Parts: sequence; structure tokens; C-alpha cells
Amino acid sequence: MRRATICLALLALASAAVLGAHRGARGQSRPPAAATDVPRLPSPVVYPPQRIALRMDHALPAHRELRCVRCHRGAGVSERAEDLLIPPEDSCQPCHAADLDRDAPDRETRCATCHQGFGERGDQLVPASDFPTARLRFSHRQHVEDGMRCLTCHQGVGRAGLATREHLPTMRQCFECHGPPGFAAEATAPAECETCHLTRPDGMLRTRWPEGELNPPEWLFGMRHDHEWLVRHRWVGADQGGMCGECHQESDCADCHDGRVRPRRVHPGDYLTTHVAQARRDQPRCTSCHETSRFCTECHARLGLSPLSAPDVRAAERYHPPNAVWVRGPVLHGLEARRAMNACASCHAERDCVQCHGALGIGAGVSPHPPGFVASCLPALQSNARACRTCHGDLDALRTRCGG
Repeated sequence: MRRATICLALLALASAAVLGAHRGARGQSRPPAAATDVPRLPSPVVYPPQRIALRMDHALPAHRELRCVRCHRGAGVSERAEDLLIPPEDSCQPCHAADLDRDAPDRETRCATCHQGFGERGDQLVPASDFPTARLRFSHRQHVEDGMRCLTCHQGVGRAGLATREHLPTMRQCFECHGPPGFAAEATAPAECETCHLTRPDGMLRTRWPEGELNPPEWLFGMRHDHEWLVRHRWVGADQGGMCGECHQESDCADCHDGRVRPRRVHPGDYLTTHVAQARRDQPRCTSCHETSRFCTECHARLGLSPLSAPDVRAAERYHPPNAVWVRGPVLHGLEARRAMNACASCHAERDCVQCHGALGIGAGVSPHPPGFVASCLPALQSNARACRTCHGDLDALRTRCGG
């Protein structure tokens, strides 16, 4: 199956929604705990809800002595998850023939022994059960041939009054054998996601189902798509790009990072239009999530809004007021720069400023400093010499000029 190399993934590997050990900051994943330490919460997306109108106490001593395949015929040779392995009635008859005597006077009692709800409404209808097919690829035959025991995966069945979907294997249990390299010590089985999970015609995992969307568990390299995923996904995507590629294509990243898809949970409404005012006020602080030098500049350059844009995509419309007002006149661009330099840096590089404000020989020699600044410029030079070098070049000559 094709694997896309993804630097930033918005979503990650789709899998069973199983809660597990917490994974905190980047690269700090806990070693996998034993399956018994993980809450048994099989995903309703992988195992749809069942309707069980039968009684079968697996905990009865007589039942516990039986081999599983005695009642679940065909379980040892089944190669598809679609196979119905619920015991038919004739599997019960050898031991329960008397209880299944349909001609007995207390017929209702006999049927109701196994069929829950029989006769409660005064009719003779047997309540139906429903066992939806698991959304998985699974071969019982392969696992039996590999030496697996039934209770290894179906843990707790021997103590259960009624076996339900809660006794089906969770992804955490499967990862003890199917985990990716380095995840579990005994993980020797195939680790590709499509080994178990269903795929779309294009080869990507199918993640959307009537019950919801598959969501990676928290213990899987911190890949669960929770309320912090928008911030955390960049780290996980960089570390686990191959796993992200099981469910996502590179276009999923580009759609958001090119501005075509907006994260409405954070920026509601037509934020692409209104974010300009937010950026000028710098409230909320844009740089708490975005890097001006990368996120803003790259997007503005592609859209033709920046002096860095290629000539064939550069927008013809003026963004700033005319130069007579913006550059000369009351020098509005200086006020804007001092108020929100990040907004300027989203389109402009230092060389745009140096063209005018650089010292003679570097730029046009237009000083950005207030009158008399030279008398007090030494502290500024000592605190950030790089900024001074950008316009003045020779720091030794400048230090002498400032009285240093």
C-alpha cells in the first residue's frame, strides 16, 4: 500500500478508540502496558453495538470445561470477520435436549430459558439478536495455526455471565503482536494498518462509518485527535509521517496549510478575510501558534501578497496606502512597524527595510531613529548588535560613533 511521506499531518492513523497510557510531550511515549492494565473499551466504530436476546453463562463449570470450538463451530478454520460463529441451536441440543423439547407443556418456559424476552408480550415470537460484522480483516485460522489460544484475545469470557462485544480483542491487545518496530518486545506479526483495518478503493484506510470516525488511541505515539491535536499534530506528523500516510494524503496537509481549509474550531467564520485586523492588533497573539517567518510568509508569497512572490503570481492590487501617505507624509508605516512588527514580517524581509534605512553604501541612509538618538545609541548596540549590523555594517565604526 502506498505510503505518503507527510511532514505535517492534520489527522493520523485511524484505529480503534481505546483509552490507554498518556503520552505527553514530543518523543515521550510510555512503554506499552500489559493488556490487562488497559480499560476494555472496544471501539463502537470497529465493533458496532450488538443486540443480544440470548442467555449463555460461560462461567458455569459445565460450560468452562468445554473447548470453545465445541459450540463455536468453524471458529478454528474461519478466515473472514464476516463469518457468523454464534453457536446454532443444534450445538446446544446434545446437552440440552430435554430443555429444548418444543412439545413440552411449559414450552414458553423452555424457550425462555435461552431466549430472553420470549413470551413477555403474550406472543410466541423469538426475540431477534443482532451481531454486526466487525469492521476488520481477521482470520481465526491464521491465529490458530500460529498457536494462539482463544482466551488470549477473548479475555475474561470464562468468567462472564454473558459474552458481549466487550470481550472482543482491543487494538491494544493486537499490538502486542502487531505493533510497529520498537513498540512491543514480542511484536513479530505484520504491522501494516491494512492487515486488520478495511481500506478504500484508493488503498487508504476507511475511517468514516455510521457510528463515527476511527480515532487513534492516546497510547499510540500520542496520535489521538483530541482538543490539543491542532497544536500537537506537527510533532507527531514529523515523527510518524509513515503512519499518518495510512489514512491521509499530502493534500490533506496542503489544503489547510495553503489556506484552502480553515480550522473553524479555532478561527470561526470567514477568518481568511478578518485575520488581517486580528494580526494588526496581535490579539489573540498569532505567534502563540504560528511562526511568522514560515506560516505567514510562505502563504502570503504563494498568494502573491508579498514582495517575495514570484512575478507571475504577484497581486496587482495595492495593499498599503499610496507612498505619499504610507512612506512619506506622516510616515504611517513606521507607526505600524513599531506597533505590530510581526504583521510586517508576514510579508517583508529585512532587506525591504534596509533598502531605505540602511546606512549610505548599504541603503538610502534614511534614519529610522528619533533626533538625538546617536547620543544614547550605545545601550541599543550592546543589547542587540545584529540589528545594528543589518543597517550599518561596520560595528567597530558604529561603536566609536556611539561613544563606546
